[in-house]
Amino acid sequence: MEKEEKTAVKVREKWGHKIDFILSCLGYAVGLGNIWRFPYLCGRNGGAAFLIPYFLMMIFAGFPVFYLELALGQYTSLTPHLLYRRMSPIFTGVGYTMLTVSAYTVIYYNIIIAWSLYYFCASFQGVIGDLPWRFCNNTWNTDECYDDKREKECSIGEYYFKGNCYNETVANTMRAKPEQTIAQFVRNGTWQRETAAQQYNKYYVLNEAVGIEGIGWPKGDLVCALLGAWILVFFCLVKGIKSSGKVVYFTATFPYFLLIILCIRGNLLPGAGDGIDFFIVPNMSILASSQPWIDAAHQIFFSLSMGGGSLTTLASYNKFNNNLMRDTLIVVLGNSVTSILAGFTIFPIIGYIAKAVYPEKSARDRVSIFAKSGTTLAFVAYPDALDRLPTPWIWCLLFFFMLILLGIDSQFVVVEVLVTAIVDQFPQLRQFRKKTIVLFSVCLMSFTFGLLLTTPIGTYVLTLVDTYAGGIPLLIACLVEVIMVAYVYGYKRFIGNIKEMMGKPPNRVWKLLGYPVNPFWWICWIAITPALLLVSI
Repeated sequence: MEKEEKTAVKVREKWGHKIDFILSCLGYAVGLGNIWRFPYLCGRNGGAAFLIPYFLMMIFAGFPVFYLELALGQYTSLTPHLLYRRMSPIFTGVGYTMLTVSAYTVIYYNIIIAWSLYYFCASFQGVIGDLPWRFCNNTWNTDECYDDKREKECSIGEYYFKGNCYNETVANTMRAKPEQTIAQFVRNGTWQRETAAQQYNKYYVLNEAVGIEGIGWPKGDLVCALLGAWILVFFCLVKGIKSSGKVVYFTATFPYFLLIILCIRGNLLPGAGDGIDFFIVPNMSILASSQPWIDAAHQIFFSLSMGGGSLTTLASYNKFNNNLMRDTLIVVLGNSVTSILAGFTIFPIIGYIAKAVYPEKSARDRVSIFAKSGTTLAFVAYPDALDRLPTPWIWCLLFFFMLILLGIDSQFVVVEVLVTAIVDQFPQLRQFRKKTIVLFSVCLMSFTFGLLLTTPIGTYVLTLVDTYAGGIPLLIACLVEVIMVAYVYGYKRFIGNIKEMMGKPPNRVWKLLGYPVNPFWWICWIAITPALLLVSI
């Protein structure tokens, strides 16, 4: 027994099968940003024209850095803080920066999973009645709430206001505001309309504060949702990569099935073509500005989740001679295909709701009103659109279940980074019971800090942390990482390490691709990629 315990301390886990690693990388890289950010960036940056800077950034930055991070992890079998200390002690801080960013990420990312879980449960209300974000007749709705479905029931000449229809005589006498009648309020355009879904999200789910002057108390049902999300993460990781490597067989693949179902349904709706046009019709003139190129660089690095130490940690569990070039091609290309598929899933629905709410506007103008990014798209625009379909609760269940899966397999990879960093620093903690305690402690502490995100100022805190902890620091970490490998450690020495690790090309195809290190990639490491990163920061 004593001998077994000593062995457990010394032996580091390995992936049970190569597919476990590939699916873990794919599940980690393909996350919520593919669903709610990439389609929006395409629409904002010239439709299909945006694919030109996007794929160029993928070739000159995405592939080289992704491969570099996997190679570092596989060759050393170390987590970032120990890896960089061994390569060059002066760059030890880069590893700790990555771990710090990961610590921030696990706190705020899980609240998004909690919101998805909350909406998933709320969707069951549609089984026996209406979905809670359908109408404007709830206690949390304000005078600005607008329900186009209810307005269509008004007779000609009547004015719709706050869930009711008023004839012109009454509308000219009743006050919407002290200084305006309902007729004036609606007619002169001062009515700043909000949909029922917007108000449900803002006033009921989030209980959002007007400012950040006071924190307020955590919202009970959100706390329960957050706790549920952390329990889910804990049990996915309780046996380390042995359990998470099997969970990703479902969490990394089933979202594609759901995406395809939603894509087919969305493209059969009236107005879907308006959304598709907004997404793919190219506007080449916009490429003359710098914004599409900067957005493309940011999207590549954020969607592939580089610079956070997670890819290095995942690769550290590989066998020494694993074919990393194959894995890089699969994950990077799979990530991009998913982003494009998401665009063809999201925008038909957006085109549908835009046509229903603003039939009087031009197709592009009305779609642009609803073409939002981030949580606004996921928890306002899309649920509002799904609510207009037959049996809307089924479509909402599918959508929010997809968000949960996309979020959870990204989340437990980042949690695994923190746990692995601790047990690598203190190898005696690798025993199952002790490692479980470490995992539980990380989850508990993250849940405790995450309670701030369930308060009325939670969305403001989320925006701040996402912008300043998960944005520029990642790009800076990638820049320093590439410079360190290329110039401090030495790119020739690094290439030698990769050749030692991966050996000769398995066949002629891999030889044509430049296996194990394509010359184009090391040219990117020493010149092109650092320049692109520097411009993007």
